[in-house]
Amino acid sequence: MQHRATLNYTEPLVEKAVRLFWLRTVGYGELVAVVVMIAVLAWRLIEGDRSWFVGVLATFVFLSIAIPIGIYFGHYRHSVSKFRELKKPVAEFLVDDDVLTLSSDLGTTTLKWTAVTEVWRFESMWLLLFSKAQFVTIPLDGLPEPMREFVLERVKASGGKIAV
Repeated sequence: MQHRATLNYTEPLVEKAVRLFWLRTVGYGELVAVVVMIAVLAWRLIEGDRSWFVGVLATFVFLSIAIPIGIYFGHYRHSVSKFRELKKPVAEFLVDDDVLTLSSDLGTTTLKWTAVTEVWRFESMWLLLFSKAQFVTIPLDGLPEPMREFVLERVKASGGKIAV
């Protein structure tokens, strides 16, 4: 069975997709851990501790902040620049039993369903993940319910996960 939809993109949608990807990738656990490490570091410094432990902890705090920020801005810059390259912020999404195809004025990509490792579902969009760092945004406006069900069915049948 074949399904086709026209996907409409906006810059706020792309920005939101990056933010949602980043939050789920980094996770609230890491954010809590950073806050705890900052509190311990501040406490140790206030107590006058200048040992190697404080130096190591400060390094961990710095890296725990810098790496997630770098990941966010890397994805943000890439995603927004690709969006801005589009002459028309529209893509055709075509799915059938074997493959999914996305076409825009930048080009066409056809992938087997096994390339989709996971689907992250959000209120206004889905993120189809191909690896831990690669995803495509599927806006849900204009994506008919039968097509949504078909996509989820094909991803599951190909060994991918469906996350809420």
